[in-house]
Amino acid sequence: MNLLKYSVLVGAASLMVGSSAFALTSTESQALTQKILASKVIDMPVVAAKMVVSADKADRIETAKTAVVAVAKNHPNALSTVVGAVLRKAPEATEAVVAACLEVAPQMARTVVAAATFATEGQDQVILATADRIVPSQKAEIRGEVTLAKARRSMKETSAKGGTITIPGNTAVVTTPVTDNKGNPLPPPVKISAYAGADPNRP
Repeated sequence: MNLLKYSVLVGAASLMVGSSAFALTSTESQALTQKILASKVIDMPVVAAKMVVSADKADRIETAKTAVVAVAKNHPNALSTVVGAVLRKAPEATEAVVAACLEVAPQMARTVVAAATFATEGQDQVILATADRIVPSQKAEIRGEVTLAKARRSMKETSAKGGTITIPGNTAVVTTPVTDNKGNPLPPPVKISAYAGADPNRP
């Protein structure tokens, strides 16, 4: 009898997991896709972030995936900012979002991992593992992007305090706070690599 009860509980748990993993119907996914594609490209990050925040907790990961896939397929130039906006609101979706982007647009791998790393904390290893699995041929490039994005994330966090930060491959950057005429802190100038400066998709 105990075994039977156990089996029933396991079966019920499996159904619950399955339903949450496929929380969005095809109709719902299509509606979300149409909503984000109907917005202006410049507004897509905000629209995508709002979609994720307003979704039920069980639907957030699928909503995030739907948003980034729609953008990756139709407006790849906006992918970096959309990935960043979505993951700042739902960092738990990092693995699913990165995987979805790399499967749909592997040529955007460097841009995707840079945006994901810059937007999240504590997800670096997840991002690397996901990229290694889906685009193993870009392993070296991906690691370089993650390292640079981590340095830029650290710079963003400490720039208001002032200090010196070194980005790998670049000269140390002094981030002494600069203020306007009202005493409000202004962001210091940042020296980055030629590649980083030339990439329009970099967050």
